[in-house]
Amino acid sequence: LNAVYFYTQFDDTTELASSTVLKQPPLPQGVDKLILLRERGLGGENAPLPESPADKPSAQPIDMLAKPLELQDEPSCFTLGPFTSADVAKRSSGTLAALGVDVKYREISQRTPRGYWVYLPSSKSYQAAKRKVTELQKKGLNDLYIMGKGSHQNAISLGLFTRESAANSRFQQVKKLGLKAMLETQYRTNKQTWLDLTVPGDQAAAVASITEMVDGLQRAKLGQAECQ
Repeated sequence: LNAVYFYTQFDDTTELASSTVLKQPPLPQGVDKLILLRERGLGGENAPLPESPADKPSAQPIDMLAKPLELQDEPSCFTLGPFTSADVAKRSSGTLAALGVDVKYREISQRTPRGYWVYLPSSKSYQAAKRKVTELQKKGLNDLYIMGKGSHQNAISLGLFTRESAANSRFQQVKKLGLKAMLETQYRTNKQTWLDLTVPGDQAAAVASITEMVDGLQRAKLGQAECQ
């Protein structure tokens, strides 16, 4: 019985499959028959998957920041000063060192104008200078002084002025009287302290702190300098 049943089922299945193929409607002219992927051997579990973009070797990125990073490693240099007080320079140096800045002291002597002196050259004697003073007073010149010693002994001082323009006015006034006046700039020598700063490339943020510190200083100025 089993054999008979198997034969019957097998025969019916074959007939059904055959009839199904035969009953499929014919395709219109010019239309290709649809072929499944598994019929080309591309389907199924063992078929290779299409290559995804992630599987492809990616192009090596170009490091566009390589050059700027090298420039950031270069130090920046500044000069700060002048300091007329050694204590202020010392405190400023300590603050800068705490920011990672390399600080070097530099002291210079600088001559600055103390005033502008108008005078008449030395007379042969004190008495001769005194007679000349009397003559000048009669012409309307006042504030006269006879130098008593030094390289300008018996010279007649016509005034020491802090402004050069005022000294020039006095000088021209005396010249109009037919006198041989002299105008000489008087100097004083001052010692000044400067701080030469080198900011490492990895401490570039310290420049903002330096600028803020300089704002609190009265006379010292910050200037760019070439690194040695």
